[in-house]
Amino acid sequence: MVFLKRPGGQSQFSEALAAQTSTASPIDRIRMHIVEKPRTNLGLKALADVAGVSARQLSRLFRSELGMNPVAYVELARIDIARRLLEESAVPIKMIAYAAGFGSTTTLRRAFLRRIGVTPAQYRLQFRTAGSGSETKDETETNMS
Repeated sequence: MVFLKRPGGQSQFSEALAAQTSTASPIDRIRMHIVEKPRTNLGLKALADVAGVSARQLSRLFRSELGMNPVAYVELARIDIARRLLEESAVPIKMIAYAAGFGSTTTLRRAFLRRIGVTPAQYRLQFRTAGSGSETKDETETNMS
């Protein structure tokens, strides 16, 4: 089943789907790179090298095409990866933080609170798909604090 509008206040933005559409522009190359390698260095210089433009030009492209800077975009893309993993698996939050490219569960938690307004554990409890598993040790510990 595919929702035209995702339920429960979930974002309509899916970086994985957007990245699959095209790799012609510098922004498209970066989208694909982030989805394929979220754990790599995704700093401005590294992304500019992937896009084949200067760091300054990349910042301009992001502002004009997406209305945000590259750092904000990388964070949103990593959050999207983490959200999918939280929704579709019972993988511990620590492993999700690593898989999505966050340095730690603390960084993941801060990003979720800033962008989504809930912790990763709260998000998982609210949006987990049926049959994705039972509550994990990470969630239990997080919910108790």
